[in-house]
Order: sequence, then C-alpha cells, then structure tokens
Amino acid sequence: MPSLILEKGRLSLPSDSETVSLHLTVCAAGGEWHELPLNAESADRYSFDTNGVRGSLAWTEVTEERSDYDLEFTADEPLRLCLEFSWSGEAQGYHLIPACMFGDNNHELVRPNEFPTLHEPVEGNEAAAPLWEFRADRAACPVSMLCTEGGVLGLSIDPYSDDANAEEGFIRNGLFSRLPHAGGVSLGYGNDPLTYVNKTMFREPTAHRSVGAKATGSLYWLSGADRSGAHQIVRDLYSRLHKKPHHQKSMEEAARALAEGFAQVNWSEEFGNYTNMACRVPTDNVLKAWRPVSEIGWTGGGVFAYPLLMAAARMPEIKFPKTGGAILDQIVGAFNEKSGFFNDVVGPSLVGVPGEGGEIKEGGINGWWSGFMPHTMNRHTAYTNGNAAYYLMKCSRLVRRAGGDPTTWEDGALQVLDTAIELQRTDGAFGYLFSASHRKVVDWDGFAGCWFAAALPIAYAMTGNDYYIKAARRALRYYGHAVTQLNCYGTPMDTYKSVDQEGVLAFVQATRLMHEETGEEEWLKYLQAGADYELLWRYAYKARPEYAPLKGTEWNSCGGSVTSVSNPHIHPMGLVITDSLYYLADQLGDDYYRDRADDGVAWALQTLELYPEVSGYGPYGVMTERYCPSDGLTIETFEDTGEPSSMWWSYNAWASANVMEGLLDTMNRNAEQDSDTSTSS
Repeated sequence: MPSLILEKGRLSLPSDSETVSLHLTVCAAGGEWHELPLNAESADRYSFDTNGVRGSLAWTEVTEERSDYDLEFTADEPLRLCLEFSWSGEAQGYHLIPACMFGDNNHELVRPNEFPTLHEPVEGNEAAAPLWEFRADRAACPVSMLCTEGGVLGLSIDPYSDDANAEEGFIRNGLFSRLPHAGGVSLGYGNDPLTYVNKTMFREPTAHRSVGAKATGSLYWLSGADRSGAHQIVRDLYSRLHKKPHHQKSMEEAARALAEGFAQVNWSEEFGNYTNMACRVPTDNVLKAWRPVSEIGWTGGGVFAYPLLMAAARMPEIKFPKTGGAILDQIVGAFNEKSGFFNDVVGPSLVGVPGEGGEIKEGGINGWWSGFMPHTMNRHTAYTNGNAAYYLMKCSRLVRRAGGDPTTWEDGALQVLDTAIELQRTDGAFGYLFSASHRKVVDWDGFAGCWFAAALPIAYAMTGNDYYIKAARRALRYYGHAVTQLNCYGTPMDTYKSVDQEGVLAFVQATRLMHEETGEEEWLKYLQAGADYELLWRYAYKARPEYAPLKGTEWNSCGGSVTSVSNPHIHPMGLVITDSLYYLADQLGDDYYRDRADDGVAWALQTLELYPEVSGYGPYGVMTERYCPSDGLTIETFEDTGEPSSMWWSYNAWASANVMEGLLDTMNRNAEQDSDTSTSS
C-alpha cells in the first residue's frame, strides 16, 4: 500500500482520482466529537496531543493492499477514540459490516422501527439513521468496509483492548458505517444512535471508555475490486484471528446423542409430534413441550426427515417415535390441488407470535410465522414449500441409493416443482408467497424461492428431463445476482425481508448440485460466491460473551453463523452446508473452505458440550437456536435474578436436526474417503 500523506492533521492515500482519507476523533462521556490533528513523528508514525489526550498512530505496510496500524492513547478522563475513513467519490458506496450492515439494510422494503437501516433520518422511524455503530464483537469479522466504484475499502480493529481499570480487565471496541461514504473503528465502542437488541426492540446507547488503551488493526484498499473484494479482506483477517473451537467428544458420540434426543426427549405424546421445548433456569430446568413442530420445511418436516433417515441407517437400534419416512409421507399427503403446493403445516401448529396471542390450531396452511408478517396468513410460502421439495428429493436419492423405492416422495416433490416452474418468471424468479386457492404468485420479492432451485438438479438426475435443469439455470442466474451483490434478503418469514444468511444456504446447495450434475464451471464459481457470502455471517474469531452462562467459559463463537441483521444471534443452520463446503474445497484445492467447514463442525461439537453443566438445563444432545456472542438478542433472562442470558432456555428440534445433518454428512464423507484410500492402496 502506498505511504499515507499527512495534510492538515489528516491522512490520505495518494490517488489520481478519488481520495481515501483517514482522521482521528475523540469523545468523552456526554460530550461531542472533536478532531485529533495528527503530527508526523517519522515516515509512518504520527502523534497527537490535544486537550489532555495524548497518543500515537503508527503504520506498517504489509502488502500493496494492506497496512497495519497500532493506535494507543492516554487521557485525563475516560473517553473513546474513532479512526474514520472516507471516500471522495460521488456515487454512494455499499457499506458492509459482516452480519450487521449490508448497504442500507434494505431500508425501502422493511417496516419502520424493525432493525437498523442506514438512511437519512425518517420521522417516526428511530431505526433509520445516517450513522450506525455496533460493538465489534457483534460483527462476524471485526471490520467496516465500503464497496465503491473505485474499489473496496476496509478498516479492522481488535474486538477487545486490555484495560486494567475496566470492570472485566478489558474494553470492547466498535465498528461503524456513516453516510454517504464513511466508516471506521472505535477504540472503546459506542452503540450509536441506539443499542439494537431484537426486532422493534431498541435500548439506550451503551459505551466503553478508557483513560488509556491500545488497539491494532488493518487498513485495506483494493483498488479496482468489485464487491467480491470484501471476501478477500475477510479471508485475510480470518487467517490472523482464527481460533478453532476445542471439544472433547467425537462426531459419532454427538450424532448418537442428537438422535437419542429426538427419540427420548423431544417427542410429545400430547401433540403426537416432535416439539420445541423450553424451561426456566435456574428455578425450573425441566424441559417441557410448548409447541408441536408441524411445518413441512425450514424449521421442521424435511429438515428432520433427512438426518433421521441417515441416523436410522447408521444406528438402527434407536427407535424414533416418528420416522423420517413417516414425516415425508405426511408432507406429500398435504398437496393442495388448487394451488399446486403443499399445505405448509401438517397437524397441530402454533399460529401467530409465541406469547403474543399465538395459539395451537389443527392443520392448514398457517404456521408460527404468520403472526410476524400478517400478509403471509393463508398463503403458501416459498421457504417451507421449496425447502420441503428439496428434502423430499434429497431423501429420495438417499433411499434409492440404498435400494429402496421412494417413488411416492419423488412424485410429490415433482408436483410442487412443476407448479413452481409453471409460475417461474422469465428472469428466473420463483416468488416468495403463493395463493392457496389459485396457481398464482402473490409476492415476488424475496430470496426464499431459491430452495426450489436446490431441488431441481436432483429432479433432473432422477428423471432425465432437461425441463428441470433449464429452470435451475434460470433461477440460479437470477438469485446469483443478489449473492454477488451481497444483498440476499427475504428468506425467513419472521425477519421482515431483512438481509439474511439463511437464503444463501439454498444457493450453496443448489450450485453444488448443479456443478456435480453438469460439471459446468459457472456453477463452481457461483458456489464459491455463495460460500463467501455465508462466511460474511460466520464468526472468524472467538468472542467474549457479555452475559452468563457463556460469559467467562471456553465456548468459542468461531464457526457459528448469525441468522440475519434482524435476528442478531448465532444459530446452527450453517451446519447444513458443511458437505458442500468440503466439496468446494476439494474442487478448488483450497483449504480455506475446508477450515471454515471444520470450524462449523467444531463449533457444533463444542456447543453441544455446554449441556447440562454450563447451560443449566437439558441433557447432552440438546440444542437451542440462540447463542449470543455479543449484545444482540439477549432477551432471555435468568428466572431468579432477571439478568440477561446469552442463551435461550430451549430445545429447538430444527437446530438439533441441522447439526445432526452436518455431522452425519461429514461422517459419511470421511467414510467414503477412507474407503477410496483403502481401495487405491
């Protein structure tokens, strides 16, 4: 990277066109921000001494695209420092803080006051602001980036800085994005303008200040790069921050415990189904079923069936109250002739928001999500139907390879896929919501339809009908645009079309299957783009949770993925693409993707070992859907003290199923590789 130029107390990168500049500011408690002019001490070292704040900023050139910095200060009173970058181009750049800010966070399409959007102030919408700052450990990788027409700019910081005067012996640092062309880092974080906790839930801003601290980080300028340059920055930071989680038990032990959990703990005779369960720690730590999991996909249905089928083949002595096959039979039995889709739930289901008037009703089309987005009521969703079709095809392939006859499941899935293709737009879009009474798309906007695309390569392989592969090509080129633009939104129905991680899991599975089936290079490139997008949500380092029970433990966030900018917590869903990440690593000969897959497996294995000693409830083999490495979604509380918890006191069956799928897929892959090695030797 070229040497920085000092002019009027600020730094800039030499350029023939747009300018990248850096400046330092300081703020004490309750005060305003003031600039700290820099003075040259040597070619790459600068000092500042203004109004009782003294310190230095030193730079070390590492590559043509990266320079590392050391920032330190002492002060007469507790304060925060911000190192801000800005770009002088005219067109607005695309702001990016992994897992926190993607452009403007889809401001125009989301309801007001849901979650942070980077936008000029809007009356009555406190979520819209031209500046948003978060704790650095809220981000999956601690860097603030700006993708511009001239290249990609990034500034990272250590998530934590030692401070002997701080309550925990350290302070937390921050990251921010600012309109129109700025962003940066803070030595001593500040949630600004508010602390975002959960959808519609904003609290007063919080901050860490210090009378003396230091931090290191890196400045990146990838001149001429498109938005994919952000992945290069994340990859470089991962190589330096990565710390793989440690675990004691094997994949085999974990998979067995997860299977036994379904067989012995999760089942409810009252509901006649697998369930979501909860308890109250520490006063009542016995798990009790609170809703049956009757949805056909996403958080139930096929998501359960596939790992249960694999577990039954590997561990036949475990008897499941409802088999994977029985689940799939129920799904295909719920086909709606009028709409051409499956009814989205089979059996009793919670309809409406849990704890806010939701009630359990028998069968139909509406699920627990219907209370979050009212316009989903009485409509089919692409997420549940597409996901169900994908797992029906995946399970059929599994059973057929084992010598079974899954024709009924294949035929059921093909009926839905035929409807989806009939309605598919010429640009490849499948739609987000569908009428229950006519074959009609009622909402096109969202990424969830990509799950239909994930089913299509298997449909083609089974039927030989290129009708399915042509539809898949159209769809993946359409959804691939959102992936390369780093703007996949509208998959989960409880996040108000926020930018999310969940949708890209369909894209990863679909492009892997397309490449596997066709051998065409296009799909391998798209697979890599999808994997890289997922890694913008997957923690690259070990965070320090603020609240018990995770606080102060060896639990490691590295390898866990955040669900969306709306739901800022780690969940286990990323485990379902484990095998596809290994496939990508093998195809490219690139261990980066193997390491990131390994992290996900290690994260799951270590997280399972929280139960029951650290979690305070549940046997080994239980998983909740919510782990909080930072200050996001800390809405669960300890029953006796009311203090926030960094976990939900729950047993989410889909979370366990996703982990079981990832582990069993990995075990099967390892067994195949061992067999190939043995045969070749």
